[in-house]
Amino acid sequence: MKIAVIGDEVFVSVWRLIGADGYVIDPKSEPDFLKRLGNLLRGGEYSAIILPEKFVDRVNRLIEEEALGEKLSPLLVFVPEPGSRKRLEDLRRKISMALGVEIEI
Repeated sequence: MKIAVIGDEVFVSVWRLIGADGYVIDPKSEPDFLKRLGNLLRGGEYSAIILPEKFVDRVNRLIEEEALGEKLSPLLVFVPEPGSRKRLEDLRRKISMALGVEIEI
């Protein structure tokens, strides 16, 4: 199983230590990120792609725009960063939408 990682230099360096193939990008450059992710998704070489949690919104937009929802492969793994509550907020929003009521966490 091959694993790729996309992120800034520090994020990628950590994952390279355990054997992942790393792709350093400028985290502020959305075109750079989308191009790299698109190439990895279409390439079929990797079983999983590890991404920093701050890219969740960008990836969700890409999946919606490209209609990749059901045929998405490889597995996308979002890793939380120190001090980030993005995944918690995303989960809260999805649960609220499913239940039809606003919940507080």
